[in-house]
Amino acid sequence: MLALVASLLIDLSQQRLSAYDGAGRLLYAAPVSTGLAATPTPTGEFRIASRYALTTLTAPDYRIPGVPHVLCLGGGGLKADAVCIHPAPWQERAGERFGVRRSHGCIRTSSATARWLFERVVIGTPVRVQE
Repeated sequence: MLALVASLLIDLSQQRLSAYDGAGRLLYAAPVSTGLAATPTPTGEFRIASRYALTTLTAPDYRIPGVPHVLCLGGGGLKADAVCIHPAPWQERAGERFGVRRSHGCIRTSSATARWLFERVVIGTPVRVQE
């Protein structure tokens, strides 16, 4: 049986995601790519509000169908599904590394990290995003 993640920490200054168990032990850590200066990832205390096995990511300037393993944040004044933790296979295909700010505000991960999280993170899991 897979151990569930009790909390997530997104460290914007380190461009790193860390997943912890209920005792505060680190289960998993990986580089991420968060928002650019013009489209920053919001900081604060959030929770996982929605999970999508497969969805389309949309914004005024893009539409990306068929994105798997998406976890979206809620609370803290966020609009529903506005900021999500999701894989960026286009970034992987282009050979662009994670750990560099690149997004429109979402938290981009590798496909492997997104799959790992999706298997272990449930609705309501706390997420802290800090600078």
